[in-house]
Amino acid sequence: MPKKELSNYAPDRWIRYLNRQYPNLWTDIRKGYEHPEGFIRRDTGGMELLRSVPDWCYMPTLFPFLVLTHKYGEAFYLTHMEEMMTIGTLYTWRASKGVYRFAPEIYDALISQPLSGNIPTDCLYHLPEWAVFVETPGMTYERHPITGFIAHLDYNLFSKGIDLQFAIFSDEIHIPKMIALPLGEGTISDAMDRVDATDNLFMPPNDSSRYVGSRDEYKKTFSSMLQLLLYLCSEEPDMPQIEHPQKRRTISGGVRSPKEPQVWDVGVRVSNAIRNYKNHERTAEKEMASVQGAHSSPRPHVRAAHWHTFWVGPRSAKFPDRKPIIRWLPPIPIGMDWRRELE
Repeated sequence: MPKKELSNYAPDRWIRYLNRQYPNLWTDIRKGYEHPEGFIRRDTGGMELLRSVPDWCYMPTLFPFLVLTHKYGEAFYLTHMEEMMTIGTLYTWRASKGVYRFAPEIYDALISQPLSGNIPTDCLYHLPEWAVFVETPGMTYERHPITGFIAHLDYNLFSKGIDLQFAIFSDEIHIPKMIALPLGEGTISDAMDRVDATDNLFMPPNDSSRYVGSRDEYKKTFSSMLQLLLYLCSEEPDMPQIEHPQKRRTISGGVRSPKEPQVWDVGVRVSNAIRNYKNHERTAEKEMASVQGAHSSPRPHVRAAHWHTFWVGPRSAKFPDRKPIIRWLPPIPIGMDWRRELE
């Protein structure tokens, strides 16, 4: 029998590494989350804290710390901190193993547009799965090329706030880089500004050692990752219909992990439309240049891609009864209906 070919996706490779380092890891976490009273003392308030975890959170990323320190000893996390920080995010991604691959034109349009406008953080609750892995060709972080990132919403057991948790993968770095963006209230730009303000308290903005890469690269990478995530959260994104793993929950609350990653192609039809529009623009420019002095309609031009945000639900209600919806308007010539171009 031929040897089975193993998945080469970065999260799957890291999962296999964790399997070798921690026998029965995923079973221990699942059973621990189903029955935390077995190792969490009632007088510490831990059980009340776990009961406060929102329904949308599959499992807080800090929970594996409790399981592993109970199994290996309280000092264990001091020597295995970086590995342990990745486990909660990988556990959440394993529930669906979704890999999101953007078509080139829409990918370039998204990562090149500035992260501006009043986009509410609540829009990020519309991710198609609990955690997504997005491929990122050509993107860098701290001067290292990155192959992709896992992103998911997380309930922070320490702050009791909501974080957008990232695990960034690079073939040049062994352990995924874990970074959390505390969302808070307001817009996504507000959340980024709060991170900068906190960072400035510990290191001056002009300090050359502030980041391994440049500050501009750091902010551009995060802006690009957020743009890609926002598209997945937008209204009617150009991608297949995806069943949320919430629908596959068992009675105990767990979800059986798929054997192989599921690759989802994103923006194929929109990318084709963008390509056609750009060809149309070049043809129109040539035609207009050949008609000198004649009266003609305004020159066709490609409008910059941007987000459009609107709210649904009663004005007096609060989230989730009243929630924001975002729609991405791609770079297309003014006056043309891009949706009609989609095959």
